[in-house]
Amino acid sequence: MPLRSVFRLTTALALLAGLMGIPAAALGEPGRPPSHPYLLEAAQAPRAAKVMRQVALTYAPQMSPSERDRDFLTKVRRAKRLLGIGRLVEMRHQTLNLRPLFGEVSWEDLRRRRFANGDRVGVTLSVPVWVPAGAKKIKTYCGFEKKWRTVATSPHRPCGYVWHVGKLRSINDKTNYRIGRLQIEINSKFAPLAGLLLEYIFREGYYDVNRRVPLLVVRGGEDTFAAKAGSMPVAAECLSFPDEKGADLGATVTLCQFQDWAAMYHGRHSPGSNHRLGLALDLNDYNFRGNGVKDGSPNPISDSIRQFNRDGMHKLDARNMPGWVYTAAKWLGCRLPQEWFYYNYNTTDWEHVDVGTK
Repeated sequence: MPLRSVFRLTTALALLAGLMGIPAAALGEPGRPPSHPYLLEAAQAPRAAKVMRQVALTYAPQMSPSERDRDFLTKVRRAKRLLGIGRLVEMRHQTLNLRPLFGEVSWEDLRRRRFANGDRVGVTLSVPVWVPAGAKKIKTYCGFEKKWRTVATSPHRPCGYVWHVGKLRSINDKTNYRIGRLQIEINSKFAPLAGLLLEYIFREGYYDVNRRVPLLVVRGGEDTFAAKAGSMPVAAECLSFPDEKGADLGATVTLCQFQDWAAMYHGRHSPGSNHRLGLALDLNDYNFRGNGVKDGSPNPISDSIRQFNRDGMHKLDARNMPGWVYTAAKWLGCRLPQEWFYYNYNTTDWEHVDVGTK
């Protein structure tokens, strides 16, 4: 291509990036995304990897919101047809059929098994995400343990990483986000659909700066996970509200102090959890409560009415999922938190979606 043509193409891309609010470097080739979701171990689950390639989302200059939604819905229907499923809960039943006759259901066991089509159950999904400026990558580990502290203080297998951002100002400054990636352990049956949802969230921010959602901690398949203990003291800002159950959005920014990364990044799933089957996603799961804050945001679980004001919470702290994310999850066929009862038969809310149980 002549030098003059190259210059014209580069200028056109830069102008388009300015109009769309996208960094010029993020566009890559015209009409091409930075990178679609993919499986790190594609050879271990070739059928799931093939489905993912067949349902990749479309990136085209100036796609409208309605065009993006139609593309997403079309790819969701295609993925379900290729996977041979109607309702997502079918994947739960298919996976439970592989469990051992005795003992507790464990992701550590199931992830090594194979479906009838030869695909290994456990795979690692790599997805594009928006990362705030100054984010630091923190390794995480997991195992079949009763306490997260066991994972944090003794040798366990690596299971990916999280992005740590200490300042709320950086988290809410969407104009300075950069494109990064996140790795999530997931069920190979669920991987094409989970990849579609997570890329849909990313793609919205690709076209609209205001719709950039920072997916910094995403938990897929695991029993118990934690960052390593004894690393260093760490601080992070979160929101503290006037009460634990109300609707008041009048929060104050609170600096939380942790003795190490593990005190902030850890968790354990119950024996019946879809996470133990690799069939659930926790989006931005933090542990701020019990650190001198009231209903600290975001949290794994909250029984406060304000949590249902998703857009209001997202504006306060961009780590909270806005309403359109839950709409997309419902289009996918996922069960949402407010659709079932949790503690003491009360509805609670947290940033979790899964395939349901029945």
